[in-house]
This record gives sequence, C-alpha cells and structure tokens, in this order.
Amino acid sequence: MKLKKELKVFLIFLLAILFLFMLPSISAIEITFSKDSYQPQETLQAKITGNFISLISDNIFIYKDGKAHPEPVIKDLTKQNNIYYFYAILPKQPGNYSFRIQDTSYLERGEINPDTIIKPIKVEFKNTSDLSFNPGFIIPNKDFSVKVKSLYGNTPLTAKFETTGETKNLSLIEQVEETIKFKLPELLPQQSKIIINGYEIPVFLIKKINETRELKLEFIPYILEGTITIEAKYYFTVIIRNTGNKKIENLTLSSNLDAIINPKNIGLLEPNKTRVINLTISVSKTEGKKLEGQIKAESSETVFYLPVFFNVTTNKSEVKIKDAKKESSLNCSQIGILCEESEICNGETVSSLEGPCCIGSCIEQKKSNLSKIIGIILLIILFLIIIYIIWKIRKRQKLKSPEEILREKSERFKKRTEPSEEVAGRLDRV
Repeated sequence: MKLKKELKVFLIFLLAILFLFMLPSISAIEITFSKDSYQPQETLQAKITGNFISLISDNIFIYKDGKAHPEPVIKDLTKQNNIYYFYAILPKQPGNYSFRIQDTSYLERGEINPDTIIKPIKVEFKNTSDLSFNPGFIIPNKDFSVKVKSLYGNTPLTAKFETTGETKNLSLIEQVEETIKFKLPELLPQQSKIIINGYEIPVFLIKKINETRELKLEFIPYILEGTITIEAKYYFTVIIRNTGNKKIENLTLSSNLDAIINPKNIGLLEPNKTRVINLTISVSKTEGKKLEGQIKAESSETVFYLPVFFNVTTNKSEVKIKDAKKESSLNCSQIGILCEESEICNGETVSSLEGPCCIGSCIEQKKSNLSKIIGIILLIILFLIIIYIIWKIRKRQKLKSPEEILREKSERFKKRTEPSEEVAGRLDRV
C-alpha cells in the first residue's frame, strides 16, 4: 500500500516536471498553414491567432538563408472574427524557407512582446497537380473571380461556391492561368468558402453592392513608454494613420495627463493618410514612481487610445524615451512615403528601415538659377575689366602715324645741326 502511494506521488511529480518543460513552448501566437509542404509558386495560406498590437501584411515576410526573399510580390492579410488570414504566392525556387512576423508586437501574459515569430516552410517540386490561385481569400462587394493555374501537368478542375452551390468545371493546362467567375448573392453577412480541387478559399460575404467601410486609426508608436524624471517636460512626435477604408472627420485629441497636444483637432484624415502630432508631457513632484494615462483620439463615430506608461526616477542618467522620429524599426510604407533624389519632403521627416521617411508629400525640387546667373555676371564683369585694361594700355602707348614719325625725325635732325650759341673772336680765346 505504501509502495502504491509513493508511486502515485512520483507520477504526479513527473507530470509536473513535464508540464514545466512544455510551458515555454506554449506560445501566445498560433500559425496554421493549409499544407505541410508546398511546391514552388503554390499559394501559401495561413491562419494567425494572437493579440497583436498592430499587424499588417508588411509585417509578414518569407525568408531564405537569413534574408527576406524578394518574392512573393503577391500577398495580402485580413482580420476576420479575431483571426488573421494571410496568403502569398511562394517563390519559384525550391528550398527551406521560413515564415516570419516581425517589426510588430503582441500581448503575452499581459506583457508586450516584440519578438520575431518564425515558422519553417518546406518548398519542393512534386509530381502532383498542385495549384496556384489568387486571391487566397475573398471579401467581395460585387461579383468576383479567382485566377488559378496548375503547377504540374494538365488537370481537370472543379470549383464550387459553397453558399450558392454555383459550380464551375474546366480543364487546366500546365502553367496556363485561367479565370473563374462567381456571382455574389444578396445575403446577410456570413463566412463561406470556395472549394477548388481540395483547396479552400475563405469568402467573407457582405451585402451586394454595399462596400464595407471601417474606421481604423493607428498610433505610431503604439505606446509611449520609458523612464522619465520629475519636474520636467518631455516632447514627443506621434504619428496617427488612418488604416481603414473610410475617412475620419472631426478628430479631437485629448489626454488625462498634463499634456499639450498640437494640433488638437483634425478636420479630415483620408484613408492611408498620416498626420504628425506634437505632444508635450509635464511631470510634477506629485507623480509617484509611475506615470500612466492615455492620449484619446475621438470622432463622432468612434474613439481610439494611445497608452502612456512611464517609470518615474530621480536619476537623470536613467532617462530613456522613444517616439515616432526614433522608431527606425518601421517600414516607410507604414508611416509615410520615400522621396526620390530629385524631390523634397514638405512635411516632417522620421526614421524608418528604408531611411528618412516623409510624413506629408514629396514635391519636385526646383533647381535654382541663381548660381548660373551669378556666374554669367562674373564673366561679364571680368570681360569688361580686360577691355578696360587694354584700352588704358593702348591709350598710354598710342601708335603714331608715318607722317608724325618723319616729322619728329626731321625736327631732331635740325636741332643737331643748328649751333647752340654764337661764337665770336678767335677760337683760342674762346
């Protein structure tokens, strides 16, 4: 009996140890691929679940040999019912690739985690009729279509729209792309799918003709944090970006902190447009060890928040803050635009992965003619100076005519032959 009790305790202890070893492997982010392995140019589909602070398609890369592969150029991401759906056309070359989510953060156990998420992808040639299709998910507001091709061999194809039962049958020729068209039914919003030879393409239905309009606003950085001192003022540059497909009107910014916000009102922010906000936060003696609050951006339709969390110290050497101008881990496409060499930015310039990023618009730099004009004037002045010098020399050394020369010689001869004084008397006396 005693032995059984000791065995039971040992088993409980062993299970506890195994649980502790497994615990670190449990991730707050889950990535599920549609297949275990793919062919080159096949469509990769992924479902991503997790509490991301911000996640866009520019945060997702296909890597090979430690570098982001220039392909795929065709990719997209959507969030539906708290699940992210991603698709991409894989590169043309086989090999061991990796799926990476980077340059963003997510919540894990209540803490913000900025770590890169990596999952391997095996890409290899197969003698199977795998498909490449585009798009990898569909959010239609009208009748829609899917482009599809066979990667190996000729193959018959059957495509069925699950909601309506609409079915298409055709024969695919290897590497020849075909377009399959479907009608959008007038139904209540719901999730459906198109099944093509075993592949499933998610379809997120909305009412026909009506365009889905979403109000979305992104703060860059997504949180103001760091370490600050008491009795001081701190200046921040914050970028707000309309990441939705609907314009935001009459946006008012405020804070529950001792903060000055400029501008406090934005009349209109179009989709994919950004605005720079200058923020001054004052820290008083009464603040304790932490400074917590938020910046609120409110329109007539919705409210957005920028969390503020700072540790407060008395040691100035511990001060550490970061804002949008120092957020160099962002792609320029996330916050603004890259100007060409011949262009200048007519707004704020902040750091990005690609270099200086313009928050505003790029305008053609006008070439100044001032230097050219100055050069011409200097040449004219130099020419006039040379003319003047030559004129002065020629004036001093004016050339004489032949008549004048003969006359001068004759006068000099007469002077030599004429006696200079009259001689009288005898020569010896003189």
